[in-house]
Formats: sequence, C-alpha cells, structure tokens
Amino acid sequence: MAKGLDLFQQSAIGFTRQISPWDTMVYSTVNPGLMYALVYLMWAPFLYPGAHMGWAIITVAQMFVIAGLYWLMSCAMPRQGGEYIYISRILHPALGLMSSFMISFTAISWTGVCSDWAIKYALVEFFASLGIVSGSQYWFGIAEMLNQPGIRAIIGTVMIFIIWMVYYRGSKAMMKMSWMALIGTIVGALTFIVANMIADPGQFAANFTQLTGMNYDDVVKTAVAAGHPVKFLFGATVMAGSTYIILNTLGATFGANLAGEVRNVQKSQLLAMFGSLAILMSAWAIFYGFSYKSFGAMWTNCLMFLSGTGNAAYPWGAYEPFATILIGVLTKSPVFIFLIALAFFMATFGSAAGMSFGPARNIYAWGFDRLVPEKVAKIDPKSGAPMVASTIALVVAEMFLLMDCFAPQWTAYIGYTIFTWFLAWILLGISGIVFPYRRKILFDSAPPIVRKRFAGVPVVTWLGILTTIISVSICVYLLIPFFQGQIPNTMIIMSAVLLVLPLIIYYLSKSSYAKKGIDIDIQFQEIPAD
Repeated sequence: MAKGLDLFQQSAIGFTRQISPWDTMVYSTVNPGLMYALVYLMWAPFLYPGAHMGWAIITVAQMFVIAGLYWLMSCAMPRQGGEYIYISRILHPALGLMSSFMISFTAISWTGVCSDWAIKYALVEFFASLGIVSGSQYWFGIAEMLNQPGIRAIIGTVMIFIIWMVYYRGSKAMMKMSWMALIGTIVGALTFIVANMIADPGQFAANFTQLTGMNYDDVVKTAVAAGHPVKFLFGATVMAGSTYIILNTLGATFGANLAGEVRNVQKSQLLAMFGSLAILMSAWAIFYGFSYKSFGAMWTNCLMFLSGTGNAAYPWGAYEPFATILIGVLTKSPVFIFLIALAFFMATFGSAAGMSFGPARNIYAWGFDRLVPEKVAKIDPKSGAPMVASTIALVVAEMFLLMDCFAPQWTAYIGYTIFTWFLAWILLGISGIVFPYRRKILFDSAPPIVRKRFAGVPVVTWLGILTTIISVSICVYLLIPFFQGQIPNTMIIMSAVLLVLPLIIYYLSKSSYAKKGIDIDIQFQEIPAD
C-alpha cells in the first residue's frame, strides 16, 4: 500500500443511527410489496398449472431460514451493505460485489417495473373496470390512452423523480413513505374483506356471466380443454410458492443493508426479518383466501390460465384479470373499484421507493471500499443521504421503467429477478457455512447469539447449508417453465449480464489501484469502521 494512504478511503461510515426498530420492520414489510400477491395470483397459476396459492404460502417457511442467516450476519457485521459486507469479508471481494450487484440491481429494476405496475394495475385498470361494470366506452377510451407506452413512461418518470426527492429528504422521509404503503395495504385488505361480507353467494358468478356474455362455468371447461389440470397439484403448489410467493418476500431482508443507520441492531433486525414475514403471510392469506372464496378457487386459476396463454375465450382482451377488475365484477361498485386501485397504488409506490433505498446503501458501500469511484460514497451534507449512490440507483430504475413500457419481453413475469436473486443467495449460503472457520477471529468476537451451536456445529453454518439448498432448488424450479417456453430467454441473458458485469468492475478497479501502489484487497480483512 502506498505511503500515507488509509486502509479505508474514509475514516467513518458517515451515517447516524436514526431508524427505529419499528420503522425497520415496516420498511422491511412493505418493501416486497404486500399487494403484489394480487399480481402473482395472475402469473403463478399460469406458469405452474394446478398450484393452490393459499396452500403455497406455507413454502415461505424457507424464507425464515434465510432471514435467520441475515439476522446472525447483521449482528456479527452491522454495517451498510448487507450481503456485500458478509460475502466480501468471508469469501472474496469479487464474489461479494457480484452477489450484491445481482441483488441490488434486481431490486432497483423493481423500482422501475413496479412504477409501471402502479400505472397499469391501479390507474389503467381502474378505468377499464369502470368500463366493464358500466358498459361505457368512455372509460375504456381513457384506459386505452393511459395504457400507451409513452404515457406510462411519462407518468412513471414523474413517480421516480418524486422518489428521488424523498431520498434527498433522508431516511426518516423514506420511513414515512413506508408507513404510507402499509396504510395502503390495510385499505386494500379491508376492501377485500368488506366486499366479501356484502356480496351474496353466487353473486360473482352471476355478474361475470352478465357482464362478459361468457357463462361462468365455461371458464373451467375451456381451460381444462386447453390443458389445465382438473385438480390442484402438490408439486405445482410447491414450485409456485417457492418462486412467486417467495418472490413476494424478496426485499424483506433489506433492513440488513441499512444496519449502519439502525438503532439497536440485534433487536431491530430480529423484528424486521421475522416480523415482516409474519405480516406478509397474513396479508397474502387475506388476498388469496378471499379471492378463492369469492371467485372460486379452481375457477380463478383457470381464468388466469386463459389470460396467460392468450386463449381467445378470455373475455377482457389486453386487460389482465387483476383484482381491480375482479372486485368490480363482484360488487359492480365504483367505490370498491376506486378503493382497491388506490390501495394498490399506495402500496406499490411505497414498495417501489423502498426497493432502491436499501440497494443505494450497497452502492455506497462499494464506493467506500473503492470498487467503484470514491465519490459514490459521498454523503450529502444537507440531507445526510448518499445522493450520488441514490441517483445512480434511480437512473437505472428509469431504464427498467422504459424497458417495461417499450420492451416488456425483457421484464416478462420478472423471472430474471427470482433467478438472479437466488444465484446471489447461493453465495450467501456458502458464506454462512464457512464463516466460523474461515473468519474465526471475527466469529469468536461476534455477539453470543451469533456463536450459538446446535449438535456441536454453529447455527450460522446450519442456516448457511439450508440457504444454499433452498437457493439452488428455487433456481431449478424457475428453469422448468423457462425450458417449457413460457418464460423468454431474456431471463437468462439478463441474469448473465448482472453476474458478469460486477466481476469486470472489480478487476478493473483492482488493476487501476494496483497501478497507484494500492492493494484494495487488504481492506477486506476488516469490516468498515462504524
């Protein structure tokens, strides 16, 4: 190392611990999007015919294993950057950057894609639902106008700019936005409950037949004739749950990426990791349970199958069978249509903001370790936020928004996000396995909870083993519909880009600093200063 240069490019992280345990839990809860369950209700039964989405919730038990690993790791290394810090210090900095890059830019892509979802499923389908219920072409005209890619791109860009302004106001502003998203979800859940309480048995079937001209019972008959199974299947349920329901938990671990800003890390991360999963599962039970109750369990799956396969019998053309339409058919009430659309918009906007907030801290951590330009780790003196890193994140989010609007084949069923994320978590699992042995001094100096053992083996190692097995399995589950041709090859291309690009960045940075006489790998022998 050149004379006069410090191990780290800054002497301190520069963040203050201003996020409370409850704020951390709410942020971790709304981050994955509590109401995305209604989106995956359209996709999972199509990609995994025979899946029972209610029972598939049980597969989230796998996520408690991964959450436990994150909790122990964040207690051992409570710094900004989450898995980047763990993997870079335990395995290798190139692997740490690779895994963090894949997770970070996958999540950042959701800020763009989910901003478009807020427009499509809340705004566009709000007007389409009014048209379906009233029969008025006026509402369909508005829906078609708003559904144009250029219009969605403009509205989505405004949303992303508002998110940037929230980031500039600092972490507390983001936490307030998370609470707003939670309120939106509560409104959505209450809308589902009340709509079901006031609806008469058989009302949805009668309304569907009247409003579409297609007999309610013909939906199942048509889907079965097209190849949909006549019963729910255990294997399909496990695979649907292990991909699309577990997808609805990704981001719940982002409290670990904010560990440098969180008060009482051990308590906060425990509450965030496990509390968020419990709340998510409760919300899904409401949305999936009432959907199946009101519309019919097998019938709902068959409708989604007709939509996903582009069957000519599907009654609503280009409009997907989202809850806005289905609640409209159930109640024929503009009020209920408005409430479910508003709730989804609030929940989605808060989630979209949260999905880049944690990864911006990862980008900051890369700058702190000199893997990307050092100015990326600059803290804005007015807001106390890493605005360079945040701006980079939202510029990338804008790119994905435009992709979802104009080239949706690249974001189809967001399959690349599941595949890429769990590839990264394979490395996290391996880090957990070897942590007590490869970084023995750091492990021995960790809090007592981290050093717990079961059957003579550290608990963190057991959690690492299970995390690795779960992550490999989920990657395999997603490859099944891919090889069946239901997911385009863009899934693999996108994942490959996100895997290779960080390795190029790492070795370019290492080479650049080596010419200055700096071996950047030395800094990875320690965790950054608090």
